[in-house]
Amino acid sequence: MAGSSGDAEQLTPDHGIVYWRWLAFSFFGIMVSFILYGIVMEYATSGGRKLHELSLIFVTSSLYTTTAYVGKTIRGERPTTVPTYKLFVVAMLSMGSTFFSVRSLRYVIFPVQVLAKSCKPIPVMIMGAFLGKKYPLKKYLNVCIIVLGIALFMMGGNAVKADDAEKGGTTMLLGCVMLFLSLSFDGATGAYEDKIMQRDHVGPFELMFNIQLGKAILAFLSLVIFNEVNYFLQMVQETGPVLLALGVTGAMGQVFIFVTIAKFGALMCSLIGLGRKIVTLIVSIIIYQHPVDTQQGIGLSMAVGAMVYNFADRGGKRKPAKPTVAARDVEEADGVELKGLLSAEGTSAEDESVGEPSDR
Repeated sequence: MAGSSGDAEQLTPDHGIVYWRWLAFSFFGIMVSFILYGIVMEYATSGGRKLHELSLIFVTSSLYTTTAYVGKTIRGERPTTVPTYKLFVVAMLSMGSTFFSVRSLRYVIFPVQVLAKSCKPIPVMIMGAFLGKKYPLKKYLNVCIIVLGIALFMMGGNAVKADDAEKGGTTMLLGCVMLFLSLSFDGATGAYEDKIMQRDHVGPFELMFNIQLGKAILAFLSLVIFNEVNYFLQMVQETGPVLLALGVTGAMGQVFIFVTIAKFGALMCSLIGLGRKIVTLIVSIIIYQHPVDTQQGIGLSMAVGAMVYNFADRGGKRKPAKPTVAARDVEEADGVELKGLLSAEGTSAEDESVGEPSDR
């Protein structure tokens, strides 16, 4: 089939040293890319520093678009059959998620954002419930534990340093509203992507290319409409290296995500992503010296423990991996794991889904 990669063989331990080399390559690629992304993002949004969201989206989406174009060219992906207007809708939803996620860092510290993004199952379950889906009781309990853990962390001692004092108290509530809006856009993006991918063909890098191109165009138009082009040029001059670092680390992380899925499957990608999220929290707390008291430690343990359990519960239901997987299966898996990464935060590869609804 033209534009198809044919059958892509997934690696197993039976492949010997090749398996472990690729696993180490994928593991360290994801971990290093997104941990560096997190370090740079926290630097750019702490100590009184603020990122201009539209500038960030325009620069990073432009880099992501270039990366996706190279990826789809190398893989020989055939053009998508998804109508352009549908892809543009996904781009708008993805841009909304990115904007509010980055904007929230004006009001909350980075560890809170990372933890709060773990609440992604909430809008997904709400939307699913409106669509008539039913979820097992343990999924609701799992989400409640995550939320309770985050609440304990946020209401604990003073995790906000003196130079970020404006991110505490009632201001934090505004940040939580921003994060909820970001999660809602995430849920809408995922639901709409699932819908269009069931009816039309779209390769992973083709999807990434179209969405990121749409976001870059939207960000540019917003800069023009709101008369912020001069401000964008000023931001590039002042924070150009930061914007470039975020774009490069995010783009490389997406490439490693696809390599991991293609070589090992979506489950392995989720496992590495979960580890990345936990390590990112630890690195943030250590490098930026966020004070953590006993209550916050308990809350953090509850949230992380619930995320680990949620992943283990998903993994236990997966069927054993087949030696080979059709290219279309890789694309569908990538659609599940990669799509949220298109929103520039580099979080969705490890975002835990709520699992299969009980009525399926």
